[in-house]
Order: sequence, then structure tokens, then C-alpha cells
Amino acid sequence: MINRNTVKVLGLKPITRTMCYDFYVKINSEFDTPEAIKESVSWWQDDCEKLNNLWWVLNYYSDNLDPDRNLRAFVERHLDCLAQKKETSLQE
Repeated sequence: MINRNTVKVLGLKPITRTMCYDFYVKINSEFDTPEAIKESVSWWQDDCEKLNNLWWVLNYYSDNLDPDRNLRAFVERHLDCLAQKKETSLQE
């Protein structure tokens, strides 16, 4: 799960399965492997909303995209880093 503090700091919202279906179709059609999905994180590295959407897609469609939970953990760590950067910048 995404860390509660990360959710709070970044203002992340829960997303329903219906809301992320189109993104699932896009990911499923554009990325052939888990490595390709992981690479997409670098393209969206500063877009916490897009990363949040990706996490929910990986969560809802884990059987097809992320059965071992490695991709979700990767996205969670990246979101945690974004939250930490934001907290640091707010304290300066």
C-alpha cells in the first residue's frame, strides 16, 4: 500500500477500477513487459497523479500486470521519494 503520509503530502486520491480502466487498456496495449512499465515511471517521474493512477491500475489488474507486486512496490518507493522531496521543500 501507498504510505499514509505519502498520500497526505501528495494529496493522492483513491481511484476506482472503473476510473482507471482506460489507463489499464493504454498500459496493456503500449507496454509488453513489466520492465517496459517500470521504464514508464521515469517518464512520469514528477507526475504524482499519473503515478498514483499507475499504482491503482497495477493493484486492480495485478493478475495480468503485477502478480509478484514488484511494480507496485517500485511505484510506491518513487511516490515516497516525491513526498519526501515535497516535505523538504516546504520546510525550507
